[in-house]
Amino acid sequence: MMKHLPLTDLVPPGRHGRMDGPAGVTLGLVRGLGAAIVNARRTGQPEPAFEHSFGITLPNGPKAASRDGLTAIGIGPRRWLVFCAPATGDELAARLEGAVGGHAALTDQSDAYLVFELSGLHARAALAKMCTLDLDPVAFGPGDAATTSMAFVGVTLWQTDAAPTYRLAVGRSFAPSFLRAFTAGAAQYGLFVEGTGRG
Repeated sequence: MMKHLPLTDLVPPGRHGRMDGPAGVTLGLVRGLGAAIVNARRTGQPEPAFEHSFGITLPNGPKAASRDGLTAIGIGPRRWLVFCAPATGDELAARLEGAVGGHAALTDQSDAYLVFELSGLHARAALAKMCTLDLDPVAFGPGDAATTSMAFVGVTLWQTDAAPTYRLAVGRSFAPSFLRAFTAGAAQYGLFVEGTGRG
């Protein structure tokens, strides 16, 4: 059995690549997130119940909606990936069960994903090197989301503001591969990596 390696064994925190001037890209690990997948039952209507409980309209399509630390991302027909911070998987599952349990099937995904936050002047350019999405602000802006492949790793990403800032959900077991590839690709802009301790 392969021994689990912390991300720092592969990509240590700190500056990578170009060293002159400020870092053009910052990548950090987001901690304290509960995660779950919400699948609407065939005859269920989770959307009104979700909006009533959380004040969020569940996205219809590849969009992300957030409020008070909770984010719902449309990842398929009547299927959403939900993150909440700060929360454990059990806490999020309990909240979702109380809100939409009769209308949807819920699956705790808190141990399945690592979520990275990406920002900086060259964040968009660094992302564009790794995927085929059109990330031009006219085509992809705050609230937009997509599931794509980066360095042969499946990634769900969404833009949180116009700065731009992005969040990327990566399967935990594939996160080291993603992180190594992203570090190599973003090095030309000066990459600062933070928060990649044991996770």
